[in-house]
Amino acid sequence: VPWLLWRIWKNRNEFIFKGIDYSAPSSIAKATEDMEEWKRRQEEEQKMTRSPPLSNTKAKWKAPPPQWVKCNSDGAWRKDHHCSGVGWIARNNRGHMLWAGAKNFQRLNSPIETEAEGIKWAMQSLCCLGYKQVIFETDSQILAQMIVGKESTWPKLKPIVQEIQHILSGNPDLRVTFYPREGNKAADRVAKEAFSLENHVPKLYSILPIWLK
Repeated sequence: VPWLLWRIWKNRNEFIFKGIDYSAPSSIAKATEDMEEWKRRQEEEQKMTRSPPLSNTKAKWKAPPPQWVKCNSDGAWRKDHHCSGVGWIARNNRGHMLWAGAKNFQRLNSPIETEAEGIKWAMQSLCCLGYKQVIFETDSQILAQMIVGKESTWPKLKPIVQEIQHILSGNPDLRVTFYPREGNKAADRVAKEAFSLENHVPKLYSILPIWLK
């Protein structure tokens, strides 16, 4: 249904702005292609998440340039769990933690949706805290490409990605980049901590927790 509705919406725009009309069978066929492409990309994303680094040298977290903040975010998703966790950690160019956040969501539909919610919440939080020059790193390469416009956004992720892009458009010194999972371990640990929260009230840390040291 989501892909069929998405295709109808696109066909409507084509008809209004270009005068191109599509038949019902061709629309259904194209919606099916969209669905298969989404499934293929989801499988690729899951394989990429599980696969080890290609290089023998494991990626490590790298400090941002002076005056900049780097924020790593991650999502914790379990198929058999009733909730999902997201976490982020912001550090300065000396590697010192400035803030970290953990949040428990009602069960989200997929790992990549959880990752997207993590980036969105990290951006909203740091913008509210007054930070202007921030590099946001995620270990989901395909999500990073969707956000910067190098990949077509999957229909189900479109509302979240659009919110992220809206935040980015309002501040040219906010950036989203991909970084391998090996360099994102701290954010992964914070996201998993969200499973221990008793409710859906987000938790912010301004002092490095013992369990994260």
